[in-house]
Amino acid sequence: MELGLKEMWRQKRRFSLIFVITLLIVLLTTLITGLADGLAYDNGATVRELDTDTFHLSADAEGQLTRSFIEQAPTDGLTPLAVKPLTFVNETKVDATVFALPADSSIGPSLDLAVGEVLVDPSFLETFVVGDTVEDFTSGYRFTIAGVTDGRFSHAPVVWTTMETWAAYQQAAGGPTYVSALLGEGDTSLSAYTKQEIIESVPGYSAEQGTFNMMRGFLLVIGAFILTAFFYMVTLQKLPELGILKAIGIRTRSIGTALVSQVFVTVVFASGVASLITWLSTRIVPEAIPFQFELANVMLFSALFVLISLLGTILPLQTLRRLDAADALGGRMT
Repeated sequence: MELGLKEMWRQKRRFSLIFVITLLIVLLTTLITGLADGLAYDNGATVRELDTDTFHLSADAEGQLTRSFIEQAPTDGLTPLAVKPLTFVNETKVDATVFALPADSSIGPSLDLAVGEVLVDPSFLETFVVGDTVEDFTSGYRFTIAGVTDGRFSHAPVVWTTMETWAAYQQAAGGPTYVSALLGEGDTSLSAYTKQEIIESVPGYSAEQGTFNMMRGFLLVIGAFILTAFFYMVTLQKLPELGILKAIGIRTRSIGTALVSQVFVTVVFASGVASLITWLSTRIVPEAIPFQFELANVMLFSALFVLISLLGTILPLQTLRRLDAADALGGRMT
């Protein structure tokens, strides 16, 4: 390893170029990871914040809260939750998802609200102000904005209210009385889901994350290929010098260890700098862009890049293994 580090120090210009290119590739991967994590959180932020791990939905809902309709009375010990996307109108139209819990429930935010009052996501304040009245486009039921609380679901703002308001809305809408889920541990005839399963069932979540995972996978493989090509070309350029080292008794293992250490140090250092830049990006990215720094995910993809890059050293290592000192000094390789 000492041999490899000394060469990197003496060939600073060459290895600086390799480092910069590696950094850009890893940085692009970590930035995409931050965007993917931000979108994943934005897709189910409200569900993540609920203080429960078990959701009971109707069997045909396939884990989607907005497709679950439970018309039976709640089971003892379970908390009802109602979820429905609505379009609110007050000169302008805003799409949002209504979440309703009992007023005395501690699973979600504090809902000290009168009938007809709601808490809205801060993004609502771009269009409305606290105290405004908004109307459901389809039923005509009117809601009064009583306060603000963070909430996002399926990339749309969340409107929180009580089950009393939910019942009044359903009466105005003229539809059947129902709730979307029962929360908590208990035996029911419904289908039970974990919180993560509910989040992954949000429409578009799987396709969105699958696209980002494919992009990150391609970046990792392409980056590893580029790094392998760089070190392979560097190895070919210094074959005469390597031949001299072998001629004076330096073992192939020592030379190979130097090469592996150079790749390892380059990728690890580039990953560390890229992670730092990604973390700093969370301070400057506008709030409108769902960007989030999850250290565990960034470390995971950085580790995968290190692993793939080390596997890529097989090609230059094979060149070193087949290197004959006499032929290398003569400018040829058998």
